Amino acid sequence: MVKHNHNWNDALTVVEVTDKGMRRATNQDSSVVVLQSEEDAFDHRGHLFVVCDGMGAHAAGELASRDAVEHIPHHYLVYRDLSPPEALKKAIIKANSEIHRKGQENPDFHNMGTTCSSILLLPQGIICGHVGDSRVYRQRGKIIEQLTFDHSLQWELKAKGGDIENVPSNVITRSLGPNQEVEVDLEGPFPVQDGDCYLICSDGLSGEVSDAEIGAAIALLPPERAAQFLLDLANLRGGPDNITIIIVKIHGETYITNHQVATPLVIGKTTEPAKPLHPAVLVTSIVLGLAGLLLITMQPIIGIGVLAAGIAAALVGFALGRAGIESGETLAPEFRFGSGPHAQSDCIPNQPIMQSLGETANEIRKLAQRHPNKFNWAPFDEAFVESTEQLQSGKFAQSFGNIAKAITYIMSEFRK
Repeated sequence: MVKHNHNWNDALTVVEVTDKGMRRATNQDSSVVVLQSEEDAFDHRGHLFVVCDGMGAHAAGELASRDAVEHIPHHYLVYRDLSPPEALKKAIIKANSEIHRKGQENPDFHNMGTTCSSILLLPQGIICGHVGDSRVYRQRGKIIEQLTFDHSLQWELKAKGGDIENVPSNVITRSLGPNQEVEVDLEGPFPVQDGDCYLICSDGLSGEVSDAEIGAAIALLPPERAAQFLLDLANLRGGPDNITIIIVKIHGETYITNHQVATPLVIGKTTEPAKPLHPAVLVTSIVLGLAGLLLITMQPIIGIGVLAAGIAAALVGFALGRAGIESGETLAPEFRFGSGPHAQSDCIPNQPIMQSLGETANEIRKLAQRHPNKFNWAPFDEAFVESTEQLQSGKFAQSFGNIAKAITYIMSEFRK
């Protein structure tokens, strides 16, 4: 687990954790966190967070996801003349081109690919750049929302009103690498509020843990405990895939979206080519300059004024000619890319959530009966019993905290 420290502000907690799961020999997930070291840099480019889930044989998936998390931050910086959402989209497209090129050059890497889910935390809000079925969630109060749309066969058919009863959930329709071109979804900007918690994950988490359970964990537990608990829970339920999680917790006023202060985003920015100084401006500035020099000997005050006007005319004309004219579409505060959020769940612990967690814990209890002396079960039993008593008293939040404590403890024992 990595907890990222912030150089100039403590209003942000970022935790990054990954695991190969219980059934995979290698970890083909990759992730990256890029925090700006200065406030001015944040105002212009924001903080960047990326999770990629690779796919392909012969370590190709690992290579694809690793290349993605290297290329995307690099090219996001290279495209600094573009607005942040445009730069992010173009950086993801560039990563696709690089991964596709490698796949074409080496038969072992043919058709390798990776998902990509990313967020930019900007003064204007949160923007998501997304390809595949990794996810971005936002937990706010009692609600967790999925900000991204799964590029999977199941989700695509469901959006069109099709029957998804017998459609597998792990067939994706879009990824970086297999094709020369890729369509990148942008979502947002979503305004940021104090207390918001954002989670990016590969489907190793979302395939085993419900949205409501994810939301309850990040709502009730500190980010470090929440990340470890969610990873452990996915593994206890089989851990069939690699698991990667980034949690971004907002606390304090620094990152709250304030449209009265934040500079509006401008997209499609262009600069007209620089034009030479117009002859009329040139002649005017010369005439005013000469007249000013002559008048200084006779009428000093008037002469100085005329000379200053000539110099000003020359400078204005020169500046306009050198800089050209910038233009683009300024986005209104209410503007949104995409149509997210795409799913929503209550995330306050309730009977169904606790029943699901209880079933997982009971499976662990059965293991204890088979191997009573292999582990120190006392801390697990203590937390489990307390959770059960709290559940019977209707104290769902406290019960959730204790069952999370029990699961995290016993998984740490398993890892030993």
